[in-house]
Amino acid sequence: MMPTPAGDPLRKVTLNLYESDCVTLENHYGRGWSSIVRDVIGDHAHFIRRSTVKPKPTLGDLDVNR
Repeated sequence: MMPTPAGDPLRKVTLNLYESDCVTLENHYGRGWSSIVRDVIGDHAHFIRRSTVKPKPTLGDLDVNR
């Protein structure tokens, strides 16, 4: 059985997770647990995009010649 395609374009990335966390997710959600992780990350990214919190300033922000 093929997984249901996601609505938005996907980018394959390598994400290092703790072994014990993977086992917990596999035991709780079964096959397809990684799509749950993708949804959690998507929810957090949506929160960041809608947030009024500014990103941490960098040294480049101090450049007065911009």
